[in-house]
Amino acid sequence: MNHGTFKIVLLGEPGAGKTTGIGAVSDIPPVVTDVACTDELAQLKERTTVAMDYGEMALSESERLLLYGLPGQPRFRFMFDVVKEGLNGVVVLVDALATDPMAGFDQTMDTYHDQLRHLPLVVVVNKPRGDETALLVRIQASLRKRQLVAPSIVADVRHREQMASIFELIFLCAEYGDV
Repeated sequence: MNHGTFKIVLLGEPGAGKTTGIGAVSDIPPVVTDVACTDELAQLKERTTVAMDYGEMALSESERLLLYGLPGQPRFRFMFDVVKEGLNGVVVLVDALATDPMAGFDQTMDTYHDQLRHLPLVVVVNKPRGDETALLVRIQASLRKRQLVAPSIVADVRHREQMASIFELIFLCAEYGDV
């Protein structure tokens, strides 16, 4: 990978906003591998990612950010191995509108714990409904239990400027250690 190319992966439970976030910032038509749900997930949503979503964002005239959204189901964990080389950081999305947002977050953390220990990480509560302070406190407690340190913020991934701020935070974590 050349010096002007950076990679970030988005993780989270199905429906957390990975596809939406990539679509909000990608300068190219995003590659989306959504198919109709055929399992118990069909009760929650019509379509889900089965391989990965991909998009690119220009950081400058000579720098590009490659974005990968991985499926939320643990059985697709192997996809992380496909994108891990040269990875600059991870964004874990938490769906604030989910019946139990912590269940999805904990499942993601359990699935990817070993990989996340070695990468800059930001946790984003997406789809905020108001005051998400209690959820942020629970996320921080869950991270501490796993001996992980990462900022957790609230953002709406439908907005390009909020996604760009998330990526800036990832790069700050990489440059200065956990902030």
